[in-house]
Amino acid sequence: MKIDLNLFVVFDAIYCEGNITKAASVLNLSQPAVSHSLGKLRTHFDDALFIRQGNEMRPTPVAKNVIDDVREALHQLQVCLVQSRQFEPLTSRKSFSLSLHGSLEPYYLPILQQSLSLESPAINLRSNKRVRRTELENKLASGDIDLAIDTLIPVSNNILHTQLEVDQLVVISRKNHPAIAEKLDLKTYLHLEHILVSSRSIGPGLEDFELSRIGLHRKISLRCQHALSACRVILNNDMLLTLPKTAAAMYSQMLDIAIHPMPVALPDIGVHLYWHVNVDKEPANKWLRNKMIIAASNTKITIT
Repeated sequence: MKIDLNLFVVFDAIYCEGNITKAASVLNLSQPAVSHSLGKLRTHFDDALFIRQGNEMRPTPVAKNVIDDVREALHQLQVCLVQSRQFEPLTSRKSFSLSLHGSLEPYYLPILQQSLSLESPAINLRSNKRVRRTELENKLASGDIDLAIDTLIPVSNNILHTQLEVDQLVVISRKNHPAIAEKLDLKTYLHLEHILVSSRSIGPGLEDFELSRIGLHRKISLRCQHALSACRVILNNDMLLTLPKTAAAMYSQMLDIAIHPMPVALPDIGVHLYWHVNVDKEPANKWLRNKMIIAASNTKITIT
């Protein structure tokens, strides 16, 4: 049987005040409204609940039997309402799920996890495989993922986003590449073989799309999922790898590779943070978004 939870608020007020008029005053309701609610409660419990004795309403044995459970339920409901407006990262055990572009995961996760370990040790973070752009809105709406980080993509008004940074494309080669003198020129760039890093099994990369817009094409000889794998491959051959500048700088600190400016002007890459409008004001999501923005500002790597 369905019952209005507000009736239990009235029940508790009458029990506490021992008077319908006083209960109405506490609840800021009219006396007839409180009397009407009491009538519904009496029907639900099939009991008078309160018996008038002089100016007081005395609880029946049934009312005395259920008051503790009613108050506990109201307390738990109040706790839920408060927690929905607050978030305590130090004690929270919430799990967050992220979708990151493959080349961005090793860039953002280390400093983000370091921050979370200090400020929110019980929180769990999951970095998922990059969600397909056609599925991004549904995944964010369903809560399968809480946030996504990707390049600028077309989204509906249900998906909100903010720019984390603007990056540039650069070219990676092995040190002392025999075909590259002091500067990598466009002719050499187009002549040599390339590695494409992509989570997709087919389709052009962002750089290939931009090159095709100006009538240029390069030869993709290897396609792989992870930028680190691609960087290790080029250590022992003459292939080239095109990556965002910040990612290239990070890998250059681990591997003996050379970084060259793109030999042709291509648009900058905007890296954006995406979330669903439904969680825009949700405290936990707002907190994590702020952490991601701080992480982005703290991961600036300079190429030396």
